[in-house]
Amino acid sequence: MADRYYLEQTSEFERGAGCKPYPVHVYKHKQTEFRVVVCPIAGLICNLTVCMPTLCSDHKGTAHTLEHLVFCGSQKHPYRGYIDALASNNLGQPLNASTHKDMTLYKFVGLCQEGAANVLPAVLDHIMHPTLHDNHFATEVYHIDHDGRQQGVVLSEMQDFAYKEESARTLSLEQMLYQPSSTYAWAHGGLPQSIETLTRNEVIDYHKLFYNYNNATLILVGAFDEHPAPIFDALAKIDDDICASAPLLKRPMPPLRAKKEKRRADLVFASANSLTGSMGFAWEGPAIEDTEEQTALEMLFDYLVTDPESPLRKRFTNRPVPIAGDIKLGLRGYFPTMIELSFTEVPFSSYVSHAAAAAAASSPTKRRDVYSSSSYPSPTDTFGPLDLAKLHDDTNSLFASNYYRKQLISTLTYIIDHWLPDHWSHFCSYMAKRVDELEGVFAKNTFDDKHAKSILQMLARDAVAYHYSPGSAELPQPDFSAHKTQFSARRQLINEKTHEYWQSIMQKWLLNNQMVHLAMIPDPKMCIQIEAERNLAQRNRIERMSSEELASMQKRVSEAIASTKICIPREVLAQFPPIPDISKVQIPQATGHSFALSGADHTPSPFGTGRMLAVSSSEKGRFQISLPLAGLPSNLRPYLPLFAKLLSSSTGLIIPRCLAGNLGQGLGLPIAKPTEMPFLYLNNEQVDKALSDAFEEYSAFIGEHTNRNCTGHWPVEVLTLFGQIPADGLQKAFALLALKLLFGDFGVDAIYKTAVKEKKLLQSKKGTPSSLLIDTFQWIRTPGSLDAQTLAAADANEMALGSAKPVSMSAWSTSESFGRTLNLYYQSSFIDSVTAALDAAIAGDEPAAGQTGRIGDCIMRIRAHFAHCIAGSGLIHVAWPKPMTSDSAKAAVTALASDWSVFAEIWRQNHQLSVVIPDSPPLDTTVHYRINTIPDAPPRKKRRGTMEMAAKGAARALSASSRLAGREFVKLAEPLGIHIALSSLHTSYVGIQIPLNIQERPLDTSTVSVEKQLESLPAIDYYSLCVMTIILNRSEGLLKNAIRSRGHAYGLGMHPKCEDGHLSVYISHAVDPIKAMEAVWEIMEYLATDEGWNESIDDFQLNSARSTFLFRAYNGFPQSMASEDAFSLLCGFSGIEQSLLWMRKHIESITTSSLRRAFNRCLLPLVSRDKSVPMLYIIATPASYAEPAGKFVGKLNDNPYGISFKPMQFSVLDPLITI
Repeated sequence: MADRYYLEQTSEFERGAGCKPYPVHVYKHKQTEFRVVVCPIAGLICNLTVCMPTLCSDHKGTAHTLEHLVFCGSQKHPYRGYIDALASNNLGQPLNASTHKDMTLYKFVGLCQEGAANVLPAVLDHIMHPTLHDNHFATEVYHIDHDGRQQGVVLSEMQDFAYKEESARTLSLEQMLYQPSSTYAWAHGGLPQSIETLTRNEVIDYHKLFYNYNNATLILVGAFDEHPAPIFDALAKIDDDICASAPLLKRPMPPLRAKKEKRRADLVFASANSLTGSMGFAWEGPAIEDTEEQTALEMLFDYLVTDPESPLRKRFTNRPVPIAGDIKLGLRGYFPTMIELSFTEVPFSSYVSHAAAAAAASSPTKRRDVYSSSSYPSPTDTFGPLDLAKLHDDTNSLFASNYYRKQLISTLTYIIDHWLPDHWSHFCSYMAKRVDELEGVFAKNTFDDKHAKSILQMLARDAVAYHYSPGSAELPQPDFSAHKTQFSARRQLINEKTHEYWQSIMQKWLLNNQMVHLAMIPDPKMCIQIEAERNLAQRNRIERMSSEELASMQKRVSEAIASTKICIPREVLAQFPPIPDISKVQIPQATGHSFALSGADHTPSPFGTGRMLAVSSSEKGRFQISLPLAGLPSNLRPYLPLFAKLLSSSTGLIIPRCLAGNLGQGLGLPIAKPTEMPFLYLNNEQVDKALSDAFEEYSAFIGEHTNRNCTGHWPVEVLTLFGQIPADGLQKAFALLALKLLFGDFGVDAIYKTAVKEKKLLQSKKGTPSSLLIDTFQWIRTPGSLDAQTLAAADANEMALGSAKPVSMSAWSTSESFGRTLNLYYQSSFIDSVTAALDAAIAGDEPAAGQTGRIGDCIMRIRAHFAHCIAGSGLIHVAWPKPMTSDSAKAAVTALASDWSVFAEIWRQNHQLSVVIPDSPPLDTTVHYRINTIPDAPPRKKRRGTMEMAAKGAARALSASSRLAGREFVKLAEPLGIHIALSSLHTSYVGIQIPLNIQERPLDTSTVSVEKQLESLPAIDYYSLCVMTIILNRSEGLLKNAIRSRGHAYGLGMHPKCEDGHLSVYISHAVDPIKAMEAVWEIMEYLATDEGWNESIDDFQLNSARSTFLFRAYNGFPQSMASEDAFSLLCGFSGIEQSLLWMRKHIESITTSSLRRAFNRCLLPLVSRDKSVPMLYIIATPASYAEPAGKFVGKLNDNPYGISFKPMQFSVLDPLITI
């Protein structure tokens, strides 16, 4: 290194919370501008990133296209998939990349710097010397198939992006603000209509201009040495190439557009929802080098958007009649920066009212041409002191050209003139709290990879500023220390600046600074129009071609597709360096102590097991309390998600006097001396302050994993309380959360606010690509009133599946299964009914008031369930950053169980509510489905007579066998396919679920120990299947390559889910869903043959996939060590050590023979022709695929496997729930 590089800079990034800062070392090549930036962070993960500054000058997406083509081979390694195979073989993920407005990042993430050094030369060769072959351009970017349909990976990726409301709004604001000569005025990913005009020669010229070592920066963040010798040794091998680089490229970005240009525009966008649009505003921000004003604006924007009491929130969203659903306000790190403010879900009445309002506003007497802040008096100046949330709005005029801007500017003026000086102490305390939270998140764990990625982004931004920022381009070297004092700078602003400073900042950037304004007008017909134009263009392409031209095009496409086959010679693979030794990867040390909390020596309680895990690498404590749901009446289960959300919401406490006198001041609650009042009330602000002091983070959720989406997953039947706390105060934090569960003020007001918030969240999820397949599968696979059996029996011409108007069936009081009551479709309709009842009650409807009382009663009965619960199968799990003896650990865990028993006993003494039993449902929940071919309601199981009997039936500890108990899935006689056409989609999504019945975890460990079970490797098929899906699904994998490289679709995912009883295959952003599905069948048929198997699967593939599996296991493990340890207990293990042993023993024992057995057992049924495997297919497409009627479904049904596809209206999935 000494011969070629020298240390140019050294700095330190603040880590916060009194922790040692992260050092940053910058090494510069002696003959070029190539730099290596190293930021060592203790842990497992090595992040290696190559930063290339890149620019855009049109919507063709040239930088994005080049990013894709880099992966297709290089001059030294001209094999598609080579770089990903090498990365996978070095305890890492396949190489990834991302294109931004002004840079492209190529990223390798692995477990050791030895693996990163092995990969680095090939990564740089692919970046600097890609093959850029014409065949790769055709399949990866754009081509036309023999049907005239446009295909290509880049094209399919950008189809949806181009028409999304958020992306269209941001791009339009950028074009209004920045000049055409600026990179920020263009869509860096490309727009479909422009991508089709891009040529390979343009990509080649672009690469010559921007890609060379003088422009590149290598950034290393994570488990690297301060002077990573393996990395510099790898660079020495390509030093001649580095020295031969083209000159450094610097292009400072131009100033913004002239002030006289148009400042307001309307943009009509395709939307299935015609009731809401959005508003976007943008301003020029401070220069990227002005870190003080950037930091001040970030803090100010965070306050205005995050604090529910901020005037911006009260004026627009947190009000009885909101004029926006949500607010986003942020600073984009451009050169110069851009301030963007958006109001989403703005009520839109109609085109007629919009046109009338616009016409009225444009008349000489109504419209102002000068947009100065003096034109808009503040609300106080106009109306006198009042509540912002009670200001009246003309909702029919929200989209008038001047109306919304006037409300915004008047509110900003009010904040500057009145709010900041009048609420200065609240503003400062809130700011200080947010800085503490930011420090806590950034420094919470030395093994957490999230802050490493944050530092990486900051360093990459500093590297790019040296090329494109007017304030940095003249510097002799880039400044990599611009953000090193992010926490002390914030504290300095809070401690030293008065309200006059913050007033001047707002005045300067949001009022005196000229804004641009964009109104987003929804058009439900535009989706159909776009698709119709696309189909017309497709037909015209074919009609314009002669038979010779058509044959020539088909030949070219066929040749291009054939060239995409992964074919790396075995002699090349044999030259790969050996896989690094996984045993050398230092995992954090932990010591666990487990205790029984149930039995003759213990008071009956919900808990059966307690565990204290001492994690030496952690700096924070955390606990996870799992309360059993055994015995909870099924009629109460729909309320569980709402109850969990209430635990995380801002509510008060109603504490019995006998308990208040014993709590003292240790909990941080302002408890006065005991009075004659039977209860002590603490308001939400007092409770929130105590919780904020005790916790860095807390939440409540259904199931065993905080990071699992329960709407698409069947969770363990527990309610989990989670808390992350400082390295003391465990008992205090637990007591506060337990008090909130048992004594929280969950009255009508709290229920209403929480339900409204949850309703918005569920509505935003429904119909999105991420939930469309997952939640639909879980909904129809679980037995219920509308499931896959019902759909299979229904006639496609009937109202549920055909085009006739849906009707409601005759209703009954239904008892849906646990998995269905948590599903997105059920919860969305259920929360709608809750909010409707509460809305009616607030409006004075007497019958609705009775419903409101019953809703509150359901919440109370759920609380009663936990207060009375003695199941003895729950879990108290604590992870602590300090060593503990077994006795001290037992004392700490037992103290928590004892506190719970005391609180629960006091609740029972002060509440006369009888024990909830399944035979006394609190109220009927009537469910209608939009289908008239419904079978009789399934017979109900006989219910136990008392809660105690139900508790006894669930008293055994949760293990792998009991986790799957009661999880019934629909049994189909043959495969079933469903086609859903949605106007909101611009590309298609394909989902396939195959029944899966293999063992993943130990069976009941009370009879056979884990060690004894492990001797026979009972889960070898599961782990073999996991490795097999990695082989097929990674970037160079056989299946992913067959779909992606041919341009049929952008994404592919394969997920074995033993606990949910299925293997899922998901295909996203498909421009040709049928061909993508056929590619899946083709690969399965090919692998079923001896020739195909022997050619595709060998020891190299096995070892490489094993390396990737171990990376994923270890990569996810450190960040969630405590939660994984708790989860391992629920799976029947003694702790995470035993869980890892189980995994490693199985993974090490996999052979190619076991891979083939897993393939034959779990994947080969995909191409079964006897219709014996009851697979489920869901094909979601744009609305145009439903026209002409039956044509697309006819093509789907023309398959060799006897899969029967039926069209289905999306609305069929929505139950109509009435409380």
